[in-house]
Amino acid sequence: MPVIQFATNSYKSSALPLSAQRVVNLFAEKQPPDAKAQVAVFGAPGIVEFSSLGSGPIRGFVNLGGLLYVVSGGTLYSVTSAGLATELGGTITGSQVVSMDTNGTQIIIVNGVSGYIYTVIGGLQLITDTDFFAANTTTFFDQRFVFDKADSNQFFICESLDGTSYDPLAIASAEARPDNVKAVILNQQVLLVFGDKTIEPWQDVGAPNFPFERVPGVVVERGLLAPYAIAKADNTIFFLGENRVLYRLAGLTPQRVSNHAIETEWRNYTVVSDAHLFAYHFNGHEYVVVTFPSQPSTWVFDISSSLPHERVSWDLNNNSYGRWRGNCHINIYDKELIGDAFTGKIGYLDNTTYTEFGNTIQGNATGVHINSDRKKLFCSNFELDIESGVGLTTGQGSDPQIMLEVSKDGGRTFGSLQKWKSMGALGAYQQRLKWYRLGKGYDYVFRVTISDPVKRTIIAAHADFTQGV
Repeated sequence: MPVIQFATNSYKSSALPLSAQRVVNLFAEKQPPDAKAQVAVFGAPGIVEFSSLGSGPIRGFVNLGGLLYVVSGGTLYSVTSAGLATELGGTITGSQVVSMDTNGTQIIIVNGVSGYIYTVIGGLQLITDTDFFAANTTTFFDQRFVFDKADSNQFFICESLDGTSYDPLAIASAEARPDNVKAVILNQQVLLVFGDKTIEPWQDVGAPNFPFERVPGVVVERGLLAPYAIAKADNTIFFLGENRVLYRLAGLTPQRVSNHAIETEWRNYTVVSDAHLFAYHFNGHEYVVVTFPSQPSTWVFDISSSLPHERVSWDLNNNSYGRWRGNCHINIYDKELIGDAFTGKIGYLDNTTYTEFGNTIQGNATGVHINSDRKKLFCSNFELDIESGVGLTTGQGSDPQIMLEVSKDGGRTFGSLQKWKSMGALGAYQQRLKWYRLGKGYDYVFRVTISDPVKRTIIAAHADFTQGV
């Protein structure tokens, strides 16, 4: 039975007969030349609960002195390595993600409307200095917090090592082009000021009142889509451009990361102002997560393989949220912690857990088109080569199932008959997943789904086709 190409990434074209390929809650990993397959597909990691802080959502993390600080809903908490949470004060307005940073003794939190400062001695306080302005983002650079001034072409800084004090003259304009500043971020000792049309690099020249100066003669002709649509990963910056393309900076040169199919979908979104990014490292992979909460949708870009996939979470009643529940991330306590977008829970990623906070993870893989010069095909059987015998000892998943669906109209619709096959009970390593008598058609697209909480590994796909005259 010949090997056929199957799903390896999400590339769902606006013209489905061209490409209907999707990988949801699964990810592809390239294999060495002597492996059984050149690309295998694995289940995305689950989330194990670490702590629970109020009603949520979890809006941001920061590490101060080795202790985790978290904004959940409108309240700031500290959380120990054992997951013990302590409430520190609650006045932080809004429900979207926030920007947080620390200078080693103070934590600054901004949400686009107000600024807040926390110290162990003083607790959580509103920043009341009259020269502090509404800001969406903050970053700490050479003893000063730096902020964008919302809805303007300016950014401003605090006094040295004091996030409560601001000089009316400690403000500057991004003037290379007439656009508003949307975000500030530090990368390799260069302050990057992102506008909606350009990016300006600034450096510390040591001037006494305002120590930063624009790098002369340098401006990046690319803007930022939304204030939180920016993240640091792989020793550089990733951001959503104003043209709805995901980029990474190579030095100061934007390099395209997203693909045409995903970008076409993004361009159809009506609300993108709340788009946000975060990045995390897991099992040797560096991922950049792009979420559009209002749409809703989540896309994950694997930097090493360049094979994107999608994440979708489900509630307790098995209703889809449409997006991944991961709202923010931090690496601390030797864990990759994820903040929940729908509750006050914090969890850690785990590749031996097949649920998210106990909820179903539905893995879905839609393959490529299979056809033969527009001639009719007869499919006698389809076989999925997987890691079998992964069933649990008891309960759901003791005899885990995979469902196969077949489309013969270019990936537009799939047959209503749900053809379930067993992945094999625990230890049934010779279990084979083979479906017979799959009819005739001019174009085949296969889709498989698994929701049982077991290990998921797709090695290859095989099919027997006979070509008609």
